[in-house]
Amino acid sequence: MANNQEQTFLGKDASFKGELSFEGTLCIDGAFEGQINTSGTLIISETGEIKANIQAETVICEGMVKGDIIASKKVELRPNSIIIGNIQSPSLNIEVGAKLDGKCDMSHNKTAEPNKQNGSNKR
Repeated sequence: MANNQEQTFLGKDASFKGELSFEGTLCIDGAFEGQINTSGTLIISETGEIKANIQAETVICEGMVKGDIIASKKVELRPNSIIIGNIQSPSLNIEVGAKLDGKCDMSHNKTAEPNKQNGSNKR
């Protein structure tokens, strides 16, 4: 038991609605609708269809996602993947053939909001 990283699968013929939280790695081959939150890795396979906002450390997409993705480490869009939504991540890899219909924010500055007062001290 040298490798204690948990891996979970949502099968090709499975569909799930709701809020999903997990640790480790989850591979979705089926359909999911709702909200996904994890400090681990989410993999959406070629047959995976997600209608959810996603918060994760790493997201690897080979299928379809309709929703926003916030990843603290990286997002990988593999060939034939389709993302309809915004991506926020410090690292984004888009391979040839992947489609992104949304905005990308790689500033990795989630908490900092523009401070309008900073400009008021200028003379």
